Amino acid sequence: MTANTTFSAGQILTAVAANAWPRGLMATPATSTTTDSTITAEEVMLTYTFTAVNGRNYSIIYFEPSILGTSAGILTSRIRVTDILGAVLNQSFATIPTANTSNITTQLIYTATASGSLTIVSTLQASAGTVTTTRSSTRFPQLYALDVGSGY
Repeated sequence: MTANTTFSAGQILTAVAANAWPRGLMATPATSTTTDSTITAEEVMLTYTFTAVNGRNYSIIYFEPSILGTSAGILTSRIRVTDILGAVLNQSFATIPTANTSNITTQLIYTATASGSLTIVSTLQASAGTVTTTRSSTRFPQLYALDVGSGY
């Protein structure tokens, strides 16, 4: 991918150049207001499907706003393709809080290798004890994709 830094006075904007620009949010973000108090083994938190275009870049973001555990350990957050058995696109780790709530974010830039429907899931897994994700209408997780273009 090469950055387009060649604009100069008098140039004509082409469809090829315009098609490389970002297109923004790909579909309504996946959210939930249901609290989950049973997270131990890896489980799917949210599922998001959008239409990907071959060669375009997407910023994929998962944010879980409120986590609290029963035992100190590590919370693993993953973004996977298709389902809980799908390829891991990225993962992040956080210490499981036991006294005060915390949050976790996992994100990545994904370049589509094919055009068509793409389903991604966010998952959480606790290394010790049980983790609760507290959710409400004003504190909810999100999983979404932003088209950031096909060039810089």
